[in-house]
Amino acid sequence: MKITFFDVAFFAVIFALGLIFRLSLYDVVSGDYFYAFADWMKECHQAGGFAYLGIKPGVSDASTFDYNCMFQYIIVLLHYIGGGIDDMYLVKTVSVIFDYVCAITIMRIAYNVTNRSVHKALMAFAAVMFLPSVVLNSAAWAQNDSIYTAFVLLSLLHIIKGKDNRAFIYFALAYSFKQQAIFFMPFIIIMWLKNKVKIRYILWVPVIHVVAMVPAAIAGRKWGDLLGIYGNQVKMFSSLTMNYPSIYTILSSENKKGTRQVLVSAATIATVIIFGIIAYYSYKKAYEITYKHMITLVLFTAELCCFCLPAMHERYGFLPEILAVVYAVLSYKGLTICTALQVLTLMTYSRYLFKSNITASNLVVLSMVMLGIILWLGYDLYKQMSMGERVNA
Repeated sequence: MKITFFDVAFFAVIFALGLIFRLSLYDVVSGDYFYAFADWMKECHQAGGFAYLGIKPGVSDASTFDYNCMFQYIIVLLHYIGGGIDDMYLVKTVSVIFDYVCAITIMRIAYNVTNRSVHKALMAFAAVMFLPSVVLNSAAWAQNDSIYTAFVLLSLLHIIKGKDNRAFIYFALAYSFKQQAIFFMPFIIIMWLKNKVKIRYILWVPVIHVVAMVPAAIAGRKWGDLLGIYGNQVKMFSSLTMNYPSIYTILSSENKKGTRQVLVSAATIATVIIFGIIAYYSYKKAYEITYKHMITLVLFTAELCCFCLPAMHERYGFLPEILAVVYAVLSYKGLTICTALQVLTLMTYSRYLFKSNITASNLVVLSMVMLGIILWLGYDLYKQMSMGERVNA
């Protein structure tokens, strides 16, 4: 690896500007922070810190927390290290730290898949530092999608490097933070079918998921409550789409609750069938697994998950949106996909964050654009499989 002084200076400048960019948005108060995170921090302060872990959410006004306990540990940690800093700044800082983990991991992935190109890796790092979806998610929204995404990206990096054990440990950590990490699972299954990963290491997922709950159990939470968190989250939303440009935007939001719930179940089953067909085709077709194929496959399957599954929030495309940067450095055509995803995300984020005048009919148009992106990725994937495209490793 040859690194010049200019490379180091570029990294340092982008690192600093990325932080300044985020700090400029720290005073934005999103609805999610005002109605959720602020209450969680307040409840933790009132409970005195560790005792907050033992309060069962939803039983009373004592706790409104509805995330998995891993993020609750972060809230308790922030309680103890607050030092008079505004709670909102503390919450945002955690996500910003993981923004940097994501950016550096993307840089490492880009370095490994571009024949160890330092300048392409640095360009990927710079792009992630200023992606609208990344900056707005952490610094403005105070959301934490960068946390689980950082661990998913680390999992992907170690799959690329052939270190399956570490890959599944990182994936288990990602899933323990947010169940949206499951969007990475179709890629893992297909890689297993192609003998690229050893599926036995998936046992790390239940082990780490359960071990992560031990502090909350010690604090007083019941194991049944802890193990049922993700199941309860699935039941929280009955709308077919939560501002994500998916196939469900064409359906009326005025459907009766019972009808929506039936469609949610049916749509989930249909999604599983779709991925079953893709997995079967990939398994039966003989082709070489290249680095570009891996990146394209993650993008395609993750976006397809968000597009086909019901009750998706606009933030759930965070993983493919950030990984599209690597797709862009692999091919100039990928830059179009990366840019298009950012434009779509900026529009849906703005609808929530800044109350822009994007209507339900606009979302239908955005959904058609998203479908076009997915079809493009699918076609590129098919070409790679058919032509046996090779990328230098």
